[in-house]
Amino acid sequence: MSGILSFFYTFILKSNRMKISLQKKLNKDKTKAYLILCKYKGNKIVSGKAKADRVRESLGLFLWVNPKGIKQKQHNKETQIKADFRLKKIQTEYESGLYNVYNPENRKINFTDYWLEWANDHCTGDQTDTTKNRSNFSQFKTSLKHFKAFTGDQLTIGDIDFNLCDRFARYLSKQAVKYSDGSRLATSTVNTFYKKFDLVVWSLFNKELLIGTHPAPRKLITLPKIIEKKQEYLSIDELKKLDYNECNNPQYAKAFMFACYTGLRSSDLPSLKWGDVRFKEDGSQYLYFAMEKGDKPIVVPLSQQALKYIGERTEDPDRAFPYFTYHGNNNDKLYYWLKFSGINKNITFHDSRSSFITNTILLTKGNVEVAQRLSGHKDIRTTAGYNKLIDEGKDEAINLFDKALQ
Repeated sequence: MSGILSFFYTFILKSNRMKISLQKKLNKDKTKAYLILCKYKGNKIVSGKAKADRVRESLGLFLWVNPKGIKQKQHNKETQIKADFRLKKIQTEYESGLYNVYNPENRKINFTDYWLEWANDHCTGDQTDTTKNRSNFSQFKTSLKHFKAFTGDQLTIGDIDFNLCDRFARYLSKQAVKYSDGSRLATSTVNTFYKKFDLVVWSLFNKELLIGTHPAPRKLITLPKIIEKKQEYLSIDELKKLDYNECNNPQYAKAFMFACYTGLRSSDLPSLKWGDVRFKEDGSQYLYFAMEKGDKPIVVPLSQQALKYIGERTEDPDRAFPYFTYHGNNNDKLYYWLKFSGINKNITFHDSRSSFITNTILLTKGNVEVAQRLSGHKDIRTTAGYNKLIDEGKDEAINLFDKALQ
């Protein structure tokens, strides 16, 4: 088909922003003009430039360009009536609010009130993961707290523009401090808090409370680059040195140790229930559990070491780690606990997963496929990436061979 031929019916909604038009589009031999519904919502930013935000859809109707005979003329007349009826019906539906069309009054909605309400709905929408979402909601609230410190709580959603987004990003990077101890925010924390703000802004446009698109997508905002932390892992011998009772937070340490022997992420543990811990016919136990980042349940046999840290079994719906909530500040407790145990490594909770995968590869003499199945990685290349940690532990691997041959 060729390009748009013309507009032959247009109406503008009461907001004076949304335009709905009926357009014609010619076929190749220019004998027919297909009718296209065009919805114009304003402008959106693409690669830093404003472009029209239009959506087109076919009505499944056409007109003869040069009608010949009574049948073609009658067809055009009936098609015009159908198109006119369809368009006026859509106009009525939009203006009645059926499609949540932009209303200028929306610009007066208090932004911080909207932020809190939307974040609460966003984080508790899946009632099966309320514990896991509690941590996510906490991040939204802390980000909101920094936003209020930056600009107060009187702004409306109509005040959201590029300048405001850019200034908030710079505030997080250069001025905001932790509420716990007054220290500067870590680079990763700055990025996390801005991402939460960014999601709230996107929702304004997704819900059509504002027309157009996000005025300052993250690719246009300067945020501090996250420097990748050197990945660490704990060897089997190092794990043997650890006693969770010597940690300032024993419950947190038990969850960490369990993760070292199962490969679960910190985001998985809050939603792990006793019903996910199942029995085989021989009495041994295993996890049948869908990880947060996976779409299929994985099966992980539970070693005696892992069972030692999971505690005493209760009812199936109960959480296996009822007192565990991940927080980055607890990584300090891990650091001092390990240091007290004679381990001088900068270990975070995520390194428990690195420890499990790396030790699995070592103990299976390089069987990456087994490690992939146990860890739940979709792509074996992700699992194979842990070989770089093994390069640093070649001596340990040789020692394992020696022990196996004795």
